[in-house]
Amino acid sequence: MFMHEQHYDAIIIGAGLGGLLSAAQLLQRGQRVAILERLPHCGGRFTAKTFQGAQISTGAVHMIPFGSSGVLARMLRRLRIPHRFFDADVFGSFHVRGKQIRSRGLLGLFKVLGPRQFFWFARMGYFMFLRRLPDDQRNLPFNRWLEQHIDVQRNRELTAFFRCISRFALSLELDQVSTEEVIITTKNMLRFGAPAIVEGGCGALTGELERRVLAHGADLRLHHDVLQILQEDSQVVGVRVRNKANGEESSFLAPLVVSDIGPRATHALLHNRQITQAQVLKQQGQPAGSQASIPEHSHEAIGLKVHLLSDVSLIPHKGIMYCLDTQRIAGMVQPTNCDPRLAPAGKHLLISHQVIQSNNIEDEKRLALADLRMMFGDTFDKRCRVLTMSAYRGEWPVNRIAQGADVPSDTAVQGLYLVGDAVKPSGYLMVEGVAQSVNHFLDLLDAPGEPVGARFTAPNNNTALNHRPTNVVSPPSRLNALRWLWKPPVNARDK
Repeated sequence: MFMHEQHYDAIIIGAGLGGLLSAAQLLQRGQRVAILERLPHCGGRFTAKTFQGAQISTGAVHMIPFGSSGVLARMLRRLRIPHRFFDADVFGSFHVRGKQIRSRGLLGLFKVLGPRQFFWFARMGYFMFLRRLPDDQRNLPFNRWLEQHIDVQRNRELTAFFRCISRFALSLELDQVSTEEVIITTKNMLRFGAPAIVEGGCGALTGELERRVLAHGADLRLHHDVLQILQEDSQVVGVRVRNKANGEESSFLAPLVVSDIGPRATHALLHNRQITQAQVLKQQGQPAGSQASIPEHSHEAIGLKVHLLSDVSLIPHKGIMYCLDTQRIAGMVQPTNCDPRLAPAGKHLLISHQVIQSNNIEDEKRLALADLRMMFGDTFDKRCRVLTMSAYRGEWPVNRIAQGADVPSDTAVQGLYLVGDAVKPSGYLMVEGVAQSVNHFLDLLDAPGEPVGARFTAPNNNTALNHRPTNVVSPPSRLNALRWLWKPPVNARDK
């Protein structure tokens, strides 16, 4: 088949949040950019579809973890992307012992935990934030570290507190995340500030990004499959693409390729293959050592989300309700408290999230419904309507790689870089990690004395970039975290 050739400065594989942010940054630098997306729309797991008058998110819960002070917000302001974030007005509320207790700040947890458990909570805070973590405990699973410091049987609500936050924020059990990662992430959450709901939801923000890249000349090709990443002498030269509408194949050539589809799918394209959801789920069922073609660190974070329309309000604030007494649901948000337009007039949109704990998805859904009936009481069947119940796993997970196990941005092929939720720097979760991965990619690109497409060593405990980062965002002052004792700090904005 005759293949057309088209030339660019950079090619973006995947029009998810990481891909769109990367494209916007490169376009701002005057690059000619092509964006290739297999779906008929942009946004990936950070957009939404209208269903029965409600904005149903494709992954995220319309929430930005670090709010208007976070990494994503700062990048949007630098790019001058129109947006508005509604920061949370509480640390959270907690459904415990059959009732919901609201906590404006960390001191409010006294009402949740009681005097004895609050004492142990304060002691845990001392060990996590004021003492240096011993080297031999850094990679210890957090549940084992917790067992060394408290009696988990006598402190059930305190243990449930840590478990629910891990399940909601990281989509991981406490034995799946290291103590060091929990501590670094928690410090960042407190230093940056309160989480926020996006005005208009995820879809509105994705729409603004799409309009921006098109206005700046990006060649956006939706419904296009990337069949292969082309390379010569370990240097990327472009990609081979098929138009899904007419089957026509073409070559898009560039010295720089940025992949937002995850390391597993990127690795497959380097070997002229494609990964499907069915293949990933089948591989997950194979015994250890049988997945020789899949890169290391392939464990992803998986979860189940429920979108619910209700005539009655369950959550009386703009933050997260953590569920300490449920069978499955870890937390819920009610984004219509910030933007009523996310649901039909007079209705409340609620989104719950849980970690998938078994291979039986129908059983996971049944337990989620049981939790919702427990929390709503008799009003659930009369005044609530379930819109969707969606499992996030395989090639459409919560995170393609679990928090703390992320891979570097650079690859063994010169000019090929990764961005997205599998390249999150330590301590940065969800879309904040995606935005920070783009910042890190830009710093690699800006390293002095290196041409575009050269391979760099990603920073870790033993190595560092040979230049001072100019794009990677550092956390705000530690004093910001102290203000959480009473209420969420006023999120700082760039001057």
